[in-house]
Amino acid sequence: MQVDQTIQQVEAIVRFTEEVDRRLAECGVAGRHELLERFAQLRLALARLDGAEIDWATRETARLAERLGTLGTELRHLSALKSALESPH
Repeated sequence: MQVDQTIQQVEAIVRFTEEVDRRLAECGVAGRHELLERFAQLRLALARLDGAEIDWATRETARLAERLGTLGTELRHLSALKSALESPH
């Protein structure tokens, strides 16, 4: 009886891993082995990035977003002024 249960458990695990591979393939990943390779590549690439550089880029991006927001507000005001000056009174 225990051998039959073990065989059923192994078969269930095999079916599960095949299903995982199928789902990964739907996402363009050629199975769990490729997924693990990509994970290792990602870890290696991230290890090469300096945290200070990422922090700097984050701050610069926030400053740029703030400046673009200000510029957008100025452009909306300019557009409103242009419309007001162009409309007949």
